[in-house]
Amino acid sequence: MKILSSDITLLHGRTTGIAALPDEATDQPLLVFVHGGGATSRSFDIPGHSQILRAARNGFPAYALDRPGYGGSEPLGLPADSDTGVLRAAAERLDEAVTELWQRHATTAPGVVVIGCSIGGAVATHLAALWSDQERPGWPLLGLAVVDIGQLPPENVVDAWRSTPAEERIDMSELRGRITAPPLWTLAPHQFGLHSLPGILEPVVRAEGLEIVGGWPREWRHVASRITVPVHYRLGEFDTLWTARPDLVAEFADALRTRSPSVDAALFPGSAHGVADSVVGREYCLQVLGFAERCAAVVSTPQLLDPAVTNNPATRGT
Repeated sequence: MKILSSDITLLHGRTTGIAALPDEATDQPLLVFVHGGGATSRSFDIPGHSQILRAARNGFPAYALDRPGYGGSEPLGLPADSDTGVLRAAAERLDEAVTELWQRHATTAPGVVVIGCSIGGAVATHLAALWSDQERPGWPLLGLAVVDIGQLPPENVVDAWRSTPAEERIDMSELRGRITAPPLWTLAPHQFGLHSLPGILEPVVRAEGLEIVGGWPREWRHVASRITVPVHYRLGEFDTLWTARPDLVAEFADALRTRSPSVDAALFPGSAHGVADSVVGREYCLQVLGFAERCAAVVSTPQLLDPAVTNNPATRGT
């Protein structure tokens, strides 16, 4: 049977999204994808390049959720000139939505892996920190995969966001010409036609853009250092929205290692911003599915996260 994506609504209509489910229930983790700024949940279901369909074909129940103010999801109603608090508020809404989703899979899936890109990566990081702070979370988080998010935006990106009109939503064309373009060879052919596909791209919530160059650079370390689950972190080698350097990736990883039991962090070679849709996007997406598999394996084999055990020849194979 051919696997298809379908629309979903959660929280009595306050959150919308799309789902792609395996033909039969499996013991794989539930995957929740969180989109970037100026996109919707459908950015994970691009025809011929669908991340949620690829996940479902590999046995993962996959959901992509519209963040507040995108797709059919209810906006947060926060001021357009705020530069902090928006990402956390979006994470709080998603926490409620994932709690509802989990009820559908609690009897079969071992837990949830959250996958966030760009601004959605920052929201997913807040979500994992929020989950880690809770004494009794409503769903089991097994791991976090984030991409296209850094901690040091270039000055031209900061200036571009701060000079946008004081409106609730900003068309991304307002930023063109002020942000450095990546090498064209890093872009996959389908990226050039996204504007012609309905429902995938939308104007970005301005407060998110202000926070991503304001509150986020001030607060990212505190957020990352609270996360208590394994993390897979990638930043494109040629990302022009963030300063992409090995030392900054190492700094981000060090903050995550404050409480996370396992951090896999690196620049992703040959890619720009939007790693999953770059010329090497399929490689990245398969890495994430492999990470999710490992997160599931840890449930029954916790030694996978204990370097003292896994690196000791005497205990290998036990």
